[in-house]
Amino acid sequence: MIDTLATIDIIDLALNQIEDGRVNDAKQVLTTYRNKLQKEVDAFDEWAKAQSDIHTSLELEAEGK
Repeated sequence: MIDTLATIDIIDLALNQIEDGRVNDAKQVLTTYRNKLQKEVDAFDEWAKAQSDIHTSLELEAEGK
């Protein structure tokens, strides 16, 4: 829920900047936020891959016994 509120705040800020004619500022705000979210997604993907590798390794180890 906190992420949703932060997203709404960022969108509101960007919309206000656009209304004020500050399109480049709005673009920068949205780009920065998108990059932050992408970094979080990438970190989760790495974590999920590591967990999957661990699970696969444990399965193969269990099958070998």
